[in-house]
Amino acid sequence: MESISLENDWRYFPSEVMDADFGVSELDESSWGVLPQLADYPRDLIAVSGTLNLRHSFDIEPIGDVCLRFYIQLDQAPIGTQVYVNGWHLGTIQTTEPLNADVTDYVSLQDNFVLLKLTHTGDLHGLSLQPVPCEM
Repeated sequence: MESISLENDWRYFPSEVMDADFGVSELDESSWGVLPQLADYPRDLIAVSGTLNLRHSFDIEPIGDVCLRFYIQLDQAPIGTQVYVNGWHLGTIQTTEPLNADVTDYVSLQDNFVLLKLTHTGDLHGLSLQPVPCEM
């Protein structure tokens, strides 16, 4: 099955108005800055606020009667980047190794979001949702 790219159509906001545990803004998402490409995040805002929050909303197309598991793949992110899906903390990037986490139990067909919390600058790219057939 083809992976679903999560590289485009992001929003960003400094950390002052964020719920630290869930990543929910006290402001609606329309007040967040628009970020067309994940790799082009505004690095200068990390120096100003200490943390930059990046958020991406996505839906999953219905697939029918096929058993699938879903994995988030993040190829590269700055050390210390925290990764959340629908409020669930998937991990914090500690090395240059990619993050690959099973998110099947955390996603639904509609209204999903990925939140990345950055405290350091560096390359950020290769974020996708990977559907994988269930083992029979």
